[in-house]
Amino acid sequence: MKKLTLSHTPIPFPDEFIASFLLRASYPNGYQSPQKMLNSAGISVYKLSYNSIYTDEVKVRKIIENLNFSDDLLKLVIRKTPPPLQYFIWNNDKKIQTQLLSFSLNKFCSICLENNGYWRKNWLLNPLTICPEHKINLTVNCPECYKILPINRRSLFECPTCKFDLRKSPIKSIKQDDNETNLWFLENLAIDDKDFIEVFFDIWTALFEYFSNLDKGIDYSYILRLCHDYFFNKDIFKEKFIKEIENNLVYAHPRIQLLPFFRKKSKFGAFFEKILSPFQEYNSRSSKLIDRKFSKKDTTYILNVSFIALHKRLRIGILYHDDLMQNDKAYFTTKIIEDWLINDKNSINKSYTYNKPPVFLDDSNDFFGVIEISQILCINKFLTHKFLKIPNIPVTKKFINRHKKFCLNKKFVLDFNEKYIFLAPLAKKLNVSVVTLKDKLGSLSINPVMQNSLYPAYYCRDDVEHISKYIIENITVYEHNFGRRKEGTCAKSKKQEFLSLNEAALVLNISSEQVSQLIDHNWLIIDDPEICPPVILRRSFDKFLQRKNDPTFIELDEVLKVLNCTFNELQNNWIRTGFLTVRRIAYWRSIPQKQLKYVTEVQKEFFTASEANNFLNMHPAHIMNLVTRGLIKPHLFGNHNYSIRLFKKTDVEKLLQAGYGKKDIKEF
Repeated sequence: MKKLTLSHTPIPFPDEFIASFLLRASYPNGYQSPQKMLNSAGISVYKLSYNSIYTDEVKVRKIIENLNFSDDLLKLVIRKTPPPLQYFIWNNDKKIQTQLLSFSLNKFCSICLENNGYWRKNWLLNPLTICPEHKINLTVNCPECYKILPINRRSLFECPTCKFDLRKSPIKSIKQDDNETNLWFLENLAIDDKDFIEVFFDIWTALFEYFSNLDKGIDYSYILRLCHDYFFNKDIFKEKFIKEIENNLVYAHPRIQLLPFFRKKSKFGAFFEKILSPFQEYNSRSSKLIDRKFSKKDTTYILNVSFIALHKRLRIGILYHDDLMQNDKAYFTTKIIEDWLINDKNSINKSYTYNKPPVFLDDSNDFFGVIEISQILCINKFLTHKFLKIPNIPVTKKFINRHKKFCLNKKFVLDFNEKYIFLAPLAKKLNVSVVTLKDKLGSLSINPVMQNSLYPAYYCRDDVEHISKYIIENITVYEHNFGRRKEGTCAKSKKQEFLSLNEAALVLNISSEQVSQLIDHNWLIIDDPEICPPVILRRSFDKFLQRKNDPTFIELDEVLKVLNCTFNELQNNWIRTGFLTVRRIAYWRSIPQKQLKYVTEVQKEFFTASEANNFLNMHPAHIMNLVTRGLIKPHLFGNHNYSIRLFKKTDVEKLLQAGYGKKDIKEF
């Protein structure tokens, strides 16, 4: 393990901020910043992740070991609670919300810096505005150049921009009210009172957001005084806040102003409704309306309607605005909401009776669905669907068991079953083979009612009433379309018109069972469902083959070879982003040639993340780490649902030349 010996090692103070200690250690030892000192000690700390040290005990332990610091440094770590609610652990294991802290070295007391020589941890508290010890205002930013003081700088006491000595900052006297409110805040923070922290956090964040939404300068001292009034005298708070709303009417409507408090209605109860009561009839427009957008959820708080009610009012046009045509309807501008509050107050508050779709009557008492028809006629569902396609069958669509389905009138089905019988139930009744029955009946001049082979065969019961098993079994000479024929006896037109399962399987390079699946899913059409094995219509097969072998598409396996990627990479990088669209023809998947050509053009200029890592010969997360460090810029490609990061090949090559990758050994 790499260790670093320092010539000057400071001692940590109990109330010091850990970033202050690291600056006091790096500066006297000649380092330009604490980050460079830690990197020299073998501790990887990047510019964007430097702040994570303050809450990471593991990393601080490594710093202590590598730099030989005192174990007291661990006491300066501001620990985090486990997720999902990640609070910070303040003094005496007290939980404090993240919005009450700012990790920076930007707010300070110049006298404390001069006398003590370190940065106090209490200065991180956002509500704190004074130094209780010296009764002066805390200075924010550099008083000379007014720039923000970066936390990872060269010296604790010197502005890195103008080199001004922060210990010589001008002293600003404080008001007595500010002294009382700051002391009150620190005293209550020190005692073990969870209720105070929760209530203070709610009112502080709501007030902070209130002034932020109005684009006004935020006076932390004034916000703290308002918090103090809320705890001790709500009447005074009410008077002050009503005046505040009146002063800000030029910026926004009262209900828009009070949005942060409406969000926490369960916390504040009806208190802010009382504050709003003087403005119930307010209907004036704001002269300096703030330019801001609010989400649908926030809009419901402002309008005081439910989420569903807002959607219904927008859908049926109760809430209308000309600017909605240019609005994305997910976020609404302040102008739209204010116009609704002024012009459409009745439309917002009035309760509406929305017309629901009419409830359709259930026709199960008068009609049979496909399942019932197949059971009554003793045929399977496949033949039932074929039967319903016969032109003279009065098929219709009705609500059967609350679902709209193809059906037939019950009387028609029962009458049809009395007059006619299908081939399969007839064969079962006679106890003979269904394969030869149709041809044997044809030899007796008994033909189906429908001669079209596209529809299932059925017979008049009167025509087959006299037929018995004995008659059928004694028919040995009859014309049929199956079995082995002598050479030359099968007409060429028949050979060209039909195709067997094995022949189709040979052409498609799949098994005959898979061809049967194509028939079941209507990719291929057979001549007669009663014939076994089935015979495929040549025109149906040719049409399917033409779709499958469309020259404007390339099969998926070939696409993977062209793009040199796996299927998962193809799915995540190019299909989900909308660059490529998969066309499915039964078992075969293909991609349009035009789309593939565009992707290959993109590949000439850009790497995906995995390709960039392979080019650099580094681990899978390497390129994203470089993005986080700001060393390479990603380019987003995709659609509104999903996008990926692509990297210019020239940028990745520059990274390799700069030493952020490993050259392939094969190149040498």
